[in-house]
Amino acid sequence: MAETLKETFESWLNKIQSGLVESYISKGLKASGEWEKSLEQFYSKSESKFTFGIKANDYSEYMQNGRRPNKKQSPEDIKKWVGWAGSTFLKKWVQDKGLSVSPFAVAHKIAKEGIKVPNTHNVGGLVTDVVNDESIKELSDSLTLFFVEKIRSDLRKVFD
Repeated sequence: MAETLKETFESWLNKIQSGLVESYISKGLKASGEWEKSLEQFYSKSESKFTFGIKANDYSEYMQNGRRPNKKQSPEDIKKWVGWAGSTFLKKWVQDKGLSVSPFAVAHKIAKEGIKVPNTHNVGGLVTDVVNDESIKELSDSLTLFFVEKIRSDLRKVFD
């Protein structure tokens, strides 16, 4: 059992982070590995609350939930976005995945149609398969055990 409350949270966060990495790899979402490297745990406590979690790259939301088409659909705006995306992150993604497709074609499809998840390249559930009711219950059970043990210890001190 964890000695401190921080250790209780850290233990849970370590398990969640490992689960997220496993989910990312097993679902075939790994390309460059940047997402996995971006995972960063945080924990802080004030007098009235605890704040904890795992930060990741901004595109985590797209891998989990998909992406809407671009808001600006004029030919000029689409061309501008396709030029940027196709020559930057999508160029790298296509290379990292070893795909023989134009990154500009991928960018155009994303700009016009968005990304639906699940799809043929992403079965979905990157985060929700790991952070779900079951994992939250595990944290709740660990916290309950921690506080029960703390109360027992405090009571022993009072009655010894």
